[in-house]
Amino acid sequence: MPFIPTPNGVEVTFKGVQNGIPIVNIFHVDNDDVPTESDLEAIGELFDDWLVTNWLPILHESYLLPQIVVKDISVENGIEFTKNFTPPYQGTGTNDPMAANAAMVVSWRTAQTGRSFRGRTYIGGLDNGVLANAQNVTTTFASDAADLIVTLLDALTATGRRLAVLSKYANGVARVTGLLTEIISIIIDTKIDSQRRRTAN
Repeated sequence: MPFIPTPNGVEVTFKGVQNGIPIVNIFHVDNDDVPTESDLEAIGELFDDWLVTNWLPILHESYLLPQIVVKDISVENGIEFTKNFTPPYQGTGTNDPMAANAAMVVSWRTAQTGRSFRGRTYIGGLDNGVLANAQNVTTTFASDAADLIVTLLDALTATGRRLAVLSKYANGVARVTGLLTEIISIIIDTKIDSQRRRTAN
């Protein structure tokens, strides 16, 4: 599959793991200019600070994060900034873990409609202490999760960057260049969704 460059684009990958099974989360950032090495490092440090303060506290202690990778996707074979954590960062929840496939979903919204302008992030590795019942997390937990996501949006905006939805295809046809659209709102409800690839099968 040919590479599709994304102008001013930066990809941030959380390479988490739970009991040997990958839990990968990818975020896209509009850098507002051609990414430099110092830009990648600044973005990496911003995400590092955010995940320690906000991301890890909502996850079970079986969730480990040994590495994040920040990559320039404006050109093929773009430069990378990698942060390795030794020992790995770890979730803090001490109740039983939720099922490996269980996830809270963040739905990303932009100012435009259509599939090219919205996205989803599956937050896995949760602690079952956040459950209201077998199908839902508590409203308090959902509200807290929304707040931590808004914290990330605001932190990037303060640096002149934006968390964005990346579209590389429109109506099944590859774009010449990737399209980044700023995320302006989020939707988080209490329903628990499923991400099958995170199971041991």
